[in-house]
Amino acid sequence: MQEERTAGTVPVHHQIADDLRAQITSGQLKPGDKLPTVAELAHHWNCAPLTARKAIEVLREEGRITSGRGKAPAVRGATRRHPIMLADSWTQRQKDLVLRPRSERAEMGAIELTAGVSIDDTNPTAKYTPASADSELAEIFDVPVGTKLIERVYEMTHKKTGLRLSWSVSYIPLHLIESNPALLDDSEEPWPGGHQHQLFTVGIELDRMTRSVIAVQPTPGERQKWGMETGTPMLHVRSKSIDTQDRVVEYSEARYPADRTEITLTEHLKRWTPEQLANAAGD
Repeated sequence: MQEERTAGTVPVHHQIADDLRAQITSGQLKPGDKLPTVAELAHHWNCAPLTARKAIEVLREEGRITSGRGKAPAVRGATRRHPIMLADSWTQRQKDLVLRPRSERAEMGAIELTAGVSIDDTNPTAKYTPASADSELAEIFDVPVGTKLIERVYEMTHKKTGLRLSWSVSYIPLHLIESNPALLDDSEEPWPGGHQHQLFTVGIELDRMTRSVIAVQPTPGERQKWGMETGTPMLHVRSKSIDTQDRVVEYSEARYPADRTEITLTEHLKRWTPEQLANAAGD
């Protein structure tokens, strides 16, 4: 894919970064290849060494190159990570599992559907904490401020690498699930069939999910836990679970590194009727 160059009149260090970026994208500079030295760049572009260093820093912040004290900047190679696939079909697949036998539900959860990793290869943790609705959550759930909620934080790390595979936080109004004490006990996790089966045990069937995605720069701690490169943003996926009574019954936020996450959306369009086509042809 061709990279878009900086538009308009821009500082020389961005012009240099654009040129080097294009060489990396085209394969002219391959993973492991060293970049031209600061002196070489300064001579080629007829600029000060400081300008050339600023260009290299741009590429480092984008995560395209490796560099460090005493090490010449080089093109970063591909890092092996588990890709995360978020498709609009996986929520339906989770719903289909709800009515399946427990043994089947236990073998196929969110981590298998999104990252293709068996739960046996992960270290899952879950922490349930009593919470109350602030103004934002009260509006989402259409409940008074201060309504009792359950906050649930989930994390999965890979047993072999120790890196984080998934992280999310969700909120559920307490009155919706308190009839089943097991849903208030985080020692019951991981729950076979996930949150849709949990809701099923208290008579709640989901009708739809609405999601929004924003990009946020991660903290240094997040980069370390996910094994992320400098310059890679974090995708925050905010989801509302809406039941067949048109109630928001769960709100969650999951975080995914942008360098290994692919989001696939399919929008079904209504077909034109013969009458519509006939009327349009007559105009």
